Amino acid sequence: MSLITKTTLFYLLVALLVFGIGGVVTFYLVQKEVQKETDFALRDNLREITEELAEGVPLDFLKRGKADIADLGPAPRDTFYSFADTLAPHPYLEGQMEPYRKVTAVQEVNGRYYRISITDVFIETDDIYDVVVDIMLRLFIILSVAMLFFGFLITGWLFRPFQKTLERIRSFNLKDQQVLDLPQTSTKEFRQLNAFIAQMAFKARKDYLALKEFSENASHEIQTPLAIARGKLELLLETPGLTDEQLNLVQSAQQNINKLSRLGNALLLLTRIENKEFAGNQAPADFSGITQHCLENFAELASLKGLGLSRHIEPGVQVIIDGALADILVANLVKNAIRHNIPGGWVEVKLDARSLLVRNSGPAPRVPSEQLFDRFQKSRQGDGSLGLGLAIVKKIAEANGFEVSHRFTEGAHEVEVVF
Repeated sequence: MSLITKTTLFYLLVALLVFGIGGVVTFYLVQKEVQKETDFALRDNLREITEELAEGVPLDFLKRGKADIADLGPAPRDTFYSFADTLAPHPYLEGQMEPYRKVTAVQEVNGRYYRISITDVFIETDDIYDVVVDIMLRLFIILSVAMLFFGFLITGWLFRPFQKTLERIRSFNLKDQQVLDLPQTSTKEFRQLNAFIAQMAFKARKDYLALKEFSENASHEIQTPLAIARGKLELLLETPGLTDEQLNLVQSAQQNINKLSRLGNALLLLTRIENKEFAGNQAPADFSGITQHCLENFAELASLKGLGLSRHIEPGVQVIIDGALADILVANLVKNAIRHNIPGGWVEVKLDARSLLVRNSGPAPRVPSEQLFDRFQKSRQGDGSLGLGLAIVKKIAEANGFEVSHRFTEGAHEVEVVF
């Protein structure tokens, strides 16, 4: 839900609350005012009845409507006025009681005292309630329509610089040399936001370039001493008179140097993928040809390990991906299937327009399937693997919008990349 919609709905909820409280307050204020006017009218009726008594109008004639008069005699009495709420039968609805207002007073007329009670209602409570609800409801509907119309109109205009800022951020690329151009606005908060975003973009690009330069330089500089160390070890192997123990130590050193070299290259590749350095090289690639060529390269290795290699490759499969990354993706999956296998096992590769599926026999993994795609995570320790093969596969898949998953069922590993 957009910010404009949320803001408008929030204001409507506040308006509903205000109108609800205002309706209750209005009801009681109107009711109080009606009661005041009713008491005034009852007092006026009482005065008229008292005057008629003084003029000698018979009691039977005055006891009409809602007036009740009792002759208390000549004995002195306290004169008073008393207003109270009471219930009386509804004048039109039979069997229904209605709230009424009642005045009771003792009046002295021509030396005699009379108790006079008048009960009447000028505006019923239900009528007040209906009128207040009707007025509040109409006002709320009018206000809601006005807020929905002008709210989206005005708020959309006010938030237009913010929307433009979001569009510029979406199109921002760390590899671009252009400065992030943010829209000009007269709103103070948006100006502060744009200044902060511009500062962060500048820092992010600076850090990215520094990290990129460091990664490339580190990888290059590390390879040089590794190559020198590898060459000297090869010369050492040719030295006559080395014992078997010394030969084993030299060979172990060579293996670790080679592993360190492969580790540096793999980490550099992961960094380049995460920095989206291959994003601009995406194009339709012949995935069928890439997969077929990769399997031909690994056929001899599979044969040496006594593994059966079968393939079901649909011809003409085109996938939008950088060609180098496509070759690395397939190679890592096939190499991983050959490495993590068992004697006399098998490897099966299936490719169609939907996905690439690599199945192989092998022992059950010691970690959950989802953890196999983490860096330096191995299904078995001590197998000579760097633990980066599937991590690289996952990063390539994420960079190209693919989905990759691993399953182990009935003694077989299945790694599927869905395009």
